[in-house]
Amino acid sequence: MKILVRDKSVKILKRTPKKSIEELREHSLVILNKPKGPYSRKATRFLLDIGIKKAGHAGTLDPITTGVLPVFLNRGNKISGILTISKKIYRANMHLHKEVPNTKIQKAVKKFTGKIEQLVPKKSAVKRQVRTREIYKSKIEKIKGRDVTLYVECEAGTYIRKLIHDIGEDLGVGANMDQLERIKSGPFFLKHAHSIKIINEAIKSKDEIKLRKVLLPLERAVEEMPKVWVDDGVLKPFSYGSPIYYNGILQLTDNIEFKDKVALFNTRNELIGIGISRGNSKELLTETEGTAIRNDINLTKIK
Repeated sequence: MKILVRDKSVKILKRTPKKSIEELREHSLVILNKPKGPYSRKATRFLLDIGIKKAGHAGTLDPITTGVLPVFLNRGNKISGILTISKKIYRANMHLHKEVPNTKIQKAVKKFTGKIEQLVPKKSAVKRQVRTREIYKSKIEKIKGRDVTLYVECEAGTYIRKLIHDIGEDLGVGANMDQLERIKSGPFFLKHAHSIKIINEAIKSKDEIKLRKVLLPLERAVEEMPKVWVDDGVLKPFSYGSPIYYNGILQLTDNIEFKDKVALFNTRNELIGIGISRGNSKELLTETEGTAIRNDINLTKIK
């Protein structure tokens, strides 16, 4: 992403100032390496049991699924939804019901790359209908007998279990998913994730080094989002629900499209909220009158 400067007269910090532990406790997130067994809600319940007032996970992982589960704490819970729409990466085991030549498996997997249609599973909480999803990349990592390890980069809302079922149908032998690991959600990989035990011990210990290892500032969650930096003069009106007008914009990234959700920052490079753009990057850079960004989520605390 390239930065486009609209107003050169105002200085913006290149790095967000280090937050105090109190600030991190108030609005931050932890990256849980979810174990096999519980649903997402139950897996994050321990945070409430050790004094966290609110904990909202970004997306739901079934009991069989392990891996990256971002969990937003306290006031940070307001933006937990932003990662539910982000790109995901999974590693899954596809168990074929009959032996199939490797070349045939490779051809079938290749078919399910790009735009695909999925009928929402019967057990899903959402309305059952056909939805279009995009598989950005899929490859076979290993084939051992009837077990195939798949690596899948996909659009949010893709059902990997259904993808595997459909590949099995295409092969004419049937297939089921018996293992699934999420290895990336938004900007977070497995290397950023911690076990329930590590997170639990860090928060209970009140040790600053341990806490800073697990409590991440909210700015980390929006690293892959389009961004807009605004003048500090708009912060108070924004905190009351006002939109951002064109003359309040200082700089922005070059990847903004109409109706995109954008991360909003002040001159200290601190996340102040999420907005919905009323134009693309070029329009936000050049227009002078009217509403530029609609107020969607406000994180400011201005009295």
